[in-house]
Amino acid sequence: MKFVLRRFWAFIFCLLVLTGLSIVVSAEETQAKDITDQVSVTGSGYKDFSFLTDKDTLIYRTSGKSCTLTLTGSAPIGSLYLLFDAPYEEYTITDPATGSSITAGTAGYLHEYVDLSPLGSEVTSLTLEFSHGSVQLGEVYVFSPGQVPEFVQRWQPPLEGGADILLFATHSDDDQLFFAGLFPLYARELGYRVQVAYMTDHREDDLARSHEVLNGLWITGATNYPVFGEFPDFRIDDLAQSYAEYLRRGYSEEDLLRYVVAQIRRFDPLVVLGHDFKGEYGHGMHMVYADLVAKAVDISADATQFPDSAETYGTWDPPKTYIHAYAENPIVLDYDTPLASFGGLTAFQVSQQLGFPCHLSQQIYKSFQRWFYGPDRTITKASEITDYPPHKFGLLRTTVGPDIRKNDFMENLTSYGEQERIEQERLEQERLEQERLEQERLEQERLEQERLEQERLEQERLEQERLEQERLEQERLEQEQQNQNTSRNKRLQKLIFLLCGMVFCAVVIVILLISTRKNRRGKYSKKR
Repeated sequence: MKFVLRRFWAFIFCLLVLTGLSIVVSAEETQAKDITDQVSVTGSGYKDFSFLTDKDTLIYRTSGKSCTLTLTGSAPIGSLYLLFDAPYEEYTITDPATGSSITAGTAGYLHEYVDLSPLGSEVTSLTLEFSHGSVQLGEVYVFSPGQVPEFVQRWQPPLEGGADILLFATHSDDDQLFFAGLFPLYARELGYRVQVAYMTDHREDDLARSHEVLNGLWITGATNYPVFGEFPDFRIDDLAQSYAEYLRRGYSEEDLLRYVVAQIRRFDPLVVLGHDFKGEYGHGMHMVYADLVAKAVDISADATQFPDSAETYGTWDPPKTYIHAYAENPIVLDYDTPLASFGGLTAFQVSQQLGFPCHLSQQIYKSFQRWFYGPDRTITKASEITDYPPHKFGLLRTTVGPDIRKNDFMENLTSYGEQERIEQERLEQERLEQERLEQERLEQERLEQERLEQERLEQERLEQERLEQERLEQERLEQEQQNQNTSRNKRLQKLIFLLCGMVFCAVVIVILLISTRKNRRGKYSKKR
């Protein structure tokens, strides 16, 4: 009974913390309201639907062979947040008023946020149809349109082919304990892409841990959905005996190594993080996972090793591999400086005060409490932990040279986001250069066009001048010809006048001569 009460109050604390961390939205962005209590739930598959809206996330129930939920309210519905207890296939959400529908559940997340904006802004009723067999549901939150509260987990897909850091954590709470501070600092504060691949999902022994891990990851800054191995959970404090136990349960060392190599090839991490070779507090599964990581990073670039995953994902040679509490090539991370993204809490405090409390099932273990919080909860810094402290690692393997500063996983590396930014800048520079060259080409074409136009106009002007000169020359020649003709005519006229005068004179002379001759003849006639 005490255990149940302790888990209940721990759950209440975690829920209050999650709910209290509401994000700051811009002035033009509307804050969504939780209108779950204003919506009625009916349908088929369950005898009673009240457990879906009672805010008790510890209760999950399995429906009949199929399930249909109808949500009806008076205010517009903008989004849903569904909590599943087991991954489900696709399901359909329909607006009965319009017949419009969307498909959800394609990623199989246990905690799934569904944006309903594709259905329109005035949706007041929805039908959820789960047609692929029984569904295990625990809670359905209904929100008005706008930005949902921070506790709503809006998971992004796993970082296929682009993880800056890949963490191999054995159990669902190891990331909050032995890797405390990683997600608050590297994922949230610094904005690196951090992916976690767990060895087990705990579903064989405690389904609640599947929800605790998602709550803990989300509240500490993770945004990409985690990956879970299928391997069972047990504790034997010896490496060889743990491998033997896996073999007894049907998993050879090769099977385990195949999984780790596949994750490295799947996510192409710049940094791989593994457990302490000594298993931190001596846990054999931690030892196994650390041993597998050390072996996997040496063969993940070899296509002949596990060719199935090499064919699926390609090969990958991780630039850097760190092992927790490894004595060689040590680095010390700063997990004790206040973070702006968490209101002044340090990276360690975020994991200590927000992340690990989400793991309700683990709060009963006093050894964790003493190690993580200290006697009377006196530990508030990572640097105050002496045994396998979460901020100390050792560089096991590197292809980019040794660490110099020895305080950062990403030393000597360019993150995928930065690579994309640089590539984007390069493409932008290329675009601008292309635009500049195009502008220059267009300007040259314009200038050439202007030159050709000037040449054309000059040719036209010269042609006009030539034609004008020809015209003037023609007029001159015509005038000269006319003048010549006039002169010739005048000369001709003069000649004619002269000839006429000469003829006249000749005639006169002839007449005179004739007259004189007659006179002479008459005179002679009289004398006779």
